[in-house]
Amino acid sequence: MAPLQKIIFVGKTGSGKSTLCNMLVQGDLQKKNAREVSDNAAGVSCDIQLVQGRQWSACDTVGLGELQAKGAGVVDPALELLASALKAGQHGFHYIAFVVQKGRIAQENAELFDLFKATFVGAESNFVLIFTHCHSAKWIIDNQLTIKSVYGDLPIVHCDFPFNQENIDEGREKRVNSLSELERQLSVIQRSPVVPTLSRVLPPNPTPEQARVREEATRKFAISLGAFLEVGWCIFKTVMFFIQNF
Repeated sequence: MAPLQKIIFVGKTGSGKSTLCNMLVQGDLQKKNAREVSDNAAGVSCDIQLVQGRQWSACDTVGLGELQAKGAGVVDPALELLASALKAGQHGFHYIAFVVQKGRIAQENAELFDLFKATFVGAESNFVLIFTHCHSAKWIIDNQLTIKSVYGDLPIVHCDFPFNQENIDEGREKRVNSLSELERQLSVIQRSPVVPTLSRVLPPNPTPEQARVREEATRKFAISLGAFLEVGWCIFKTVMFFIQNF
C-alpha cells in the first residue's frame, strides 16, 4: 500500500478548503461528507480537523490567521489547535497549501498569506498555492503577474469541483476529472514531508497599501488641523483688534 500523502489547507473561509479535503479523501462529494462544507463560518471562529481516505491525510483549518489578518492585536487562537494538528502529523506534511478562490486575489488574502508564511516556519519548500473554482490554467496564466506580486514564486495548482446538493450526480464527471488533474499536478511537485516549526506570530508589519492608507489619513488630518489652526488664529486676531480699538 502506498504511504499516505499528507496535506494541510489554509485559506479564507469559503475558499474551498473543506471541498478539497472531501474530494481527496473520498474521491467525490456526497450529501454527507467527511468534512462539512459551508460557505461561511456561522458560529465557528476556529477549527482544525484531520480526515483520511484513499491515499490522503488532509488537515482542514477554519479561522487560522483570519482574526489577526483583520487587525486584532492578539495571538490567533486557532494556532493552539494547529499545534495539536502538527503533532498528529508528526512525520510531517508533503504539502502545505494556501487556498484561494479564483478571482479573489484581494488585499485581505495577501495579509493572511503573510501570516501563513510566518506561521509555517521551516516548511517553505513544501508550500503550494491552490486556486479553486478554476477549471483550467488559462486564468492563472492571464493573471500571473498579479499572482506573483502577492504570492511570489510558489508552485501553483488549480481545481474546480462543481456541486449541486439537490442533484449530486450533476457535475460528477467534471469533479472526478478535476480531481485526477489536481493529483497529477501535486505529484509533479511532490516533496519529502517536513515538520514546520509553529510560530506564534503577531500581526505583520503594515502592507504597502495599509501604509498608503495610513499616510493619506495622516495627511488629511494634518490639513484639517492646519485649517483649524488658521481659522482659530484669524478669530484670535479679530478679537484682539476689537479689544484694542473699542
